[in-house]
Amino acid sequence: MKKLLLALVAMLVVFGASAQDYKNSIGLRLGYGAEVQYERHFSDKNYLEANLGLYGFNEFSLNATYNWNLCEWNWTPSAGKWFLSAGVGGSLSAWQGGYFNVGVAGDVAFGIRFKKPVTLSLDYRPTIYFLHNAWGHGFAGVGLTCTYNF
Repeated sequence: MKKLLLALVAMLVVFGASAQDYKNSIGLRLGYGAEVQYERHFSDKNYLEANLGLYGFNEFSLNATYNWNLCEWNWTPSAGKWFLSAGVGGSLSAWQGGYFNVGVAGDVAFGIRFKKPVTLSLDYRPTIYFLHNAWGHGFAGVGLTCTYNF
């Protein structure tokens, strides 16, 4: 009887873990610089993304965008689901010499959410700053992101 009860509990734990809906993600984005990325998923349709980055060892940046999942494809069912998301948000930047900047950032990402708790995406984040260096990293805002979902 104890073995049967233990087997039932183990099956519930396994099924519960596989059906778990991940709400948070943390990872690394590499592009012009390196960024630590955090995502908070509100539903299957939208999420908030925040990045803290270091560019060229003399500039720090904080970006936050609110993103919407536009499309999902099941091209590789055994691996995971492909997605396209887009969003808009803000950016704060500071660099050597005491300069800082405030701007608007967009975000478009294409990637795959693996069945394991990992997401891999290629994204583009153009930024327009209002004070200094009006385009910021502008069209150089392409990055590769890998996040762990929990």
